[in-house]
Amino acid sequence: MGLLTSSVFQRREAWGYLWVLLLRGIGWTTWVFLSVAILKYSNNSVGCTAKGYEMTWNATMNRTQTEDEANIAEVDCEGKIDFLGTSMTPSTAIPFTTSIGILITTLMAPIFGAIIDRTSIRKLWTFVSLAIFVGTNAIQIFATADNWIFMLCMQNFVGRLGFTMHVACVAAYCTEIAEGEEEIVALQSAGRVIETGAMVGTLFMTIIGSTVLGFGTDVGATATFAQALATAFSVPIFFYSYARFEERPALNKTEGNILIAGWVQLFNTAKALYSDNRYLFQYLCGLSFCDGANGNVFVLFPIYAMLQVKLENPALFTGLAMIVCIPGALLTKGVATSIGIRKQLGNILLSNALINAALAGLIYQEGNVLGVLIVALSFGLTIGGTYPMQKGMYMRLIPAGQEVEYQGLYNFFSQILGPLPSAWFVFCEDNSVGGDDSMRVGMLALIVFYLFAFLLMSYSMNEEAAREKIKDTLHKRIRPKMMVGETSSKVSMTPTF
Repeated sequence: MGLLTSSVFQRREAWGYLWVLLLRGIGWTTWVFLSVAILKYSNNSVGCTAKGYEMTWNATMNRTQTEDEANIAEVDCEGKIDFLGTSMTPSTAIPFTTSIGILITTLMAPIFGAIIDRTSIRKLWTFVSLAIFVGTNAIQIFATADNWIFMLCMQNFVGRLGFTMHVACVAAYCTEIAEGEEEIVALQSAGRVIETGAMVGTLFMTIIGSTVLGFGTDVGATATFAQALATAFSVPIFFYSYARFEERPALNKTEGNILIAGWVQLFNTAKALYSDNRYLFQYLCGLSFCDGANGNVFVLFPIYAMLQVKLENPALFTGLAMIVCIPGALLTKGVATSIGIRKQLGNILLSNALINAALAGLIYQEGNVLGVLIVALSFGLTIGGTYPMQKGMYMRLIPAGQEVEYQGLYNFFSQILGPLPSAWFVFCEDNSVGGDDSMRVGMLALIVFYLFAFLLMSYSMNEEAAREKIKDTLHKRIRPKMMVGETSSKVSMTPTF
């Protein structure tokens, strides 16, 4: 396979990285099905259908309308839920908890970085965090209409926390696995294809399995099946990938409370970065807008498709976006090799802004399946290339010997603005900003975020100057040279827990 011909894949840890992304792709996909089920549960709890129409009392038949009957009536539901002490429309429960979850993980990011950076158990933390993520999926097998609030909080608070810590741990290995732009692009692109392939495979297995089992339109049963499927595949992959990684020594000495040290380290790193390498600092500011939008696309898109366009199963369109992430990553790899990472990243960010403009500006009529399909496929192509490009460029710009420290900074900046798009969406929906077009207005924040990301990360970014700032540090970088199947003579590869 051409994607795996790079020399980076002769290293044991590169394959461990790919196996981990395979697991993450499986687990992340099931959240889509769970979110659709929770959206239905939240609506039903206040007498609304999954499409947001009101279930009114039918005096003639002496019963409550069915969902299909209420959908035909097309009377918008005004019901409110009491969610975590706040009254809100059912459609805003998911983006509300998402914004809180992102805020929590943002505050914890520096602490993760300090723990990984100042202890010699990076490998252990890598898989403890992954175990939290897998365990959350296992618990959500039991999600029902009675416990959907608890399960939503588990998803966005506990599962997201484990996922974010795991991303920080794994990304810290990447700079020590890949050498040079070609290997970085190859590793990141292959990782994106593997992760997306896992998403697509899980999507189809869930759809086919739920059909065979006769679940039909029962999104709750489908979500349960998806979580059980993900757990069954994740556990063996977890142990297999663990054996591919090596432990790392602590890169910094622990002085004082390690939790406080995380925030002190973050502040000092950011301050020094602003003084010594403003180009990289500018890039991180752009990243905060880019990931602030990326993190909300797949949260808001299903809600918008179901409640604004009134589609039956938005998870299917989200799945289609995942499918074309694979050709998106492959196409990006080829283009970036010829024009450079920075220019290709700029192309992608501008495309994302235009796609969101099309979604909010043009795709709002009820039943516009073709419009949503076009947007979903366009999203997949661009999102598929976003992550490998933005991470690949950052890996080229950070100084050697401070990989974990700068990865903590990356995680912090990538999440600091994440709550804002969801919070804006919640505000617009709960306060009817724009009247009947409140959801369309709520989506506009994504356009603004992508435009700022383009200006800071590509258009005005001086990549050559940023690389010049770190050239004297590159000799410090750890480079494992193990071939696939070999084991280091210095570090045991046997799991210790």
